[in-house]
Amino acid sequence: MEDLKPFRPGHDGAWDWVAAAHLLRRAGFCATYAEIEAAIEAGPEKIVSRLVDDREESDRVKELDQLAEAVSRRESIDELRHWWLMRLVHTRRPLWARMSLFWHNHFATSNAKVNSPGYMAVQLNTIDTLGLGPFEALLLAISKDPAMIVWLDGDSNIKGRPNENFARELFELFALGVGNYTENDIREAARAFTGWHQRAGEYRFFPHDHDATPKTVFGKAGSYDGTEIVQLTVAHPACAKFLSIKLLREFLCPTPSDTLVEEFAAVLREKNMHIGESLRVLFLSRAMLSDRYRRVRIKSPAEFSIGIVRSLEMRIPSRVLADAVSQMGQRLLEPPSVKGWDGHRAWLNSSTMLVRLNIAQRVTRAGSEGTIDPSALRRRYTLTDHASVLEYCRKVALDGQIPEPVEAALADAPADADDAMREVLHTLLSSPEYQMA
Repeated sequence: MEDLKPFRPGHDGAWDWVAAAHLLRRAGFCATYAEIEAAIEAGPEKIVSRLVDDREESDRVKELDQLAEAVSRRESIDELRHWWLMRLVHTRRPLWARMSLFWHNHFATSNAKVNSPGYMAVQLNTIDTLGLGPFEALLLAISKDPAMIVWLDGDSNIKGRPNENFARELFELFALGVGNYTENDIREAARAFTGWHQRAGEYRFFPHDHDATPKTVFGKAGSYDGTEIVQLTVAHPACAKFLSIKLLREFLCPTPSDTLVEEFAAVLREKNMHIGESLRVLFLSRAMLSDRYRRVRIKSPAEFSIGIVRSLEMRIPSRVLADAVSQMGQRLLEPPSVKGWDGHRAWLNSSTMLVRLNIAQRVTRAGSEGTIDPSALRRRYTLTDHASVLEYCRKVALDGQIPEPVEAALADAPADADDAMREVLHTLLSSPEYQMA
């Protein structure tokens, strides 16, 4: 397991600004200057422990959580979307936030059909609470989730007339992948989930709708119910590999090698399919901190936008942020299909790239709502001259690794320090390199 062996600073590479910024960006969002400095001092093990283990939230997120029930009751998906984005911006648990985005795309439930922001809010809470724990617990909770039951027609899944939608997506999209189950497995599993319904946003089991007769799934016979099907699915040999591919694509690179997939699948099995403990191994590995996997993934619209706001310590209206993410092709809480968003190269086309350029211009333009505050940043980081302003911009935006054509564009930065910061950051946020994570 060469690639997933622990990274040893000084032996396998430097633990420096570039490495720390890369890890924080991959395991969360683009970090602030202060966060990167603190990560360098703490070292990779302490930083990863904080990312995986920290349960304490920011005061702002605690305030937002107190509003969650009221937001849900308003039955406005736009308000829920705005609330969630603000929570992602202000969290002190960036890995948990990233996992919420990951699982939202993985389970790809859309309010376009669910038609209940309250149900969608319950699902968000489930994936936020369980997203870094054992996969079996998360999958079982999602199987009983009211929004998922509506999304995949669970209420019509009854004895004698099983609806196969959830069983099919459980195997194909949530846990195993095509080719690792049969049509008979789907039919039999669907019978096991009969009677798993929801009423008024609460999971309800109706025994008279449940088919308790014997079933055969993956060649094993038993009088299975839905819980046992989830257990059989997670124990299936294909499950660890399926999750390995999806997690590596999210956190390491778009096309992980077969060897790396098998190595990380072995980690998942060793950790009993515990997502957080498995990611701990990945984040501390030689692969994660090697040069070859830096800036090889295209940032999703949410990553791009939230990363700018967080790293540049901005205040931005939730509606502005939500509109930007949606215009770039990621309308949160309304994924395009049961497969979710394709990601990576699908994020960029002439239209969405123009939106990204417009956002870079907007957040660095003086006098607009929701823009950077150069004076505050200069005071916070004691940026007293032109050179220190440029150095700050280079490091917080592109880890100090500026391609020559981009560097050349910075040569004529205005003499005024605030204007210089705005113009330089506009150039860097607009660069092709900034679109990559």
